[in-house]
Amino acid sequence: MKNLINYFVLIVLITACSASEKMPVVMVSETAGLDRSLEYVNSTISLGRALAEDERLIAIDTEGGTEILVDDVHLEEIENRFEYTIVFPIAIAANQSKTFTIKIQENNNPASSAQQMLSKDDLAVENEFYKATFSSEDDQRGGQVNGIVLKNFKNQLLKRGHISMHWAPNFSKSSSESYFNFEDLRPDANHEIVGEQYSVIKERSGNTDSVPEIQISGRYEFYDKLPYFLFESTILVQKEVELNLLRNDEMTMDSLFTHIAYVKEDGTIEHLNLYSEEVDVLEENHVTDDAPWLAFYHLDKGYGFGSIRLVYDNTNTKGEPSPTHHPYTKITKSSNNGRYWNRVLSDTIQTFPAGSQYYEKNAYLVFPVSPDSPEKVIKDYAALLNNPLTVKVVEN
Repeated sequence: MKNLINYFVLIVLITACSASEKMPVVMVSETAGLDRSLEYVNSTISLGRALAEDERLIAIDTEGGTEILVDDVHLEEIENRFEYTIVFPIAIAANQSKTFTIKIQENNNPASSAQQMLSKDDLAVENEFYKATFSSEDDQRGGQVNGIVLKNFKNQLLKRGHISMHWAPNFSKSSSESYFNFEDLRPDANHEIVGEQYSVIKERSGNTDSVPEIQISGRYEFYDKLPYFLFESTILVQKEVELNLLRNDEMTMDSLFTHIAYVKEDGTIEHLNLYSEEVDVLEENHVTDDAPWLAFYHLDKGYGFGSIRLVYDNTNTKGEPSPTHHPYTKITKSSNNGRYWNRVLSDTIQTFPAGSQYYEKNAYLVFPVSPDSPEKVIKDYAALLNNPLTVKVVEN
């Protein structure tokens, strides 16, 4: 009955708008049976004209009439229609549907809608859960997350002392003793960062000097009031190249955790002490390359940091499998008692033909840990993130 009512509301909205400026309607449904206290609708809409500088978009909940400010970024003009990507927050109950009509409103106070997450120098993003800082080099090659402050855990800093914390994707040519990642992009590489009310998007793409045969691209998405950020990357081999190492999803950190938790192939969850001999079992019995999630956590201090693997696709540009060699998730004991994880795509000398391609999308989560169930929060977020809301746009 509720869906039927929403349908009639939608028809009324479309009819009412037809007499004036026709505006899109956004229908959002929760279909996984999970309550969502905060989600962001992220979609593309089409308007009959471009927004003026003193205008903004709002989303109106048709059930309660609540008005929600919308982040809007102009995409492009197609056949006299103007496409925008829109972002706005909602709360939605399990199996609930909501309908929003998008309206244009005069923006009387532009300063009030300015984003607050991005620092003035573009080198930090901050919300109530964390502060993530970006590397910066004099020649402007930097761009990776190099540290994360856990704001709810006495400002504990996650870092790797001598390099950036986020170190992926990375690769090494067989003729070189060094390996390369986003820190090594050429100075003329694409670098764009956009801050809005609810989100900060940071994108990097280009080639490195040492392995010009490979193009890498990466995109961070940070959202207000959420304890995680998203990162997706693509490794594209543009010209045949011989590599001795190819990896992604790498987080390298100092001695800041006590344990690791991960999902085994049979779906059970394993906990190991990072600083005892029991972790040595992973030298032979590896965490799989497609493990749904893994996390490091500090049992005494009560914080955790993990990777929820949302998409993992090694399909090449012809729709066929790209070459890998012995893929698995590696847990490494590093210098100065550091620990790190990464997904190994290849760890031996191998030729990669042009068109080989490797894509990942992960959510990196900061979460609280309880002694009786350290994995509970990351399990809950994995369920939410792997069952996104269904969003449908009805254009008028």
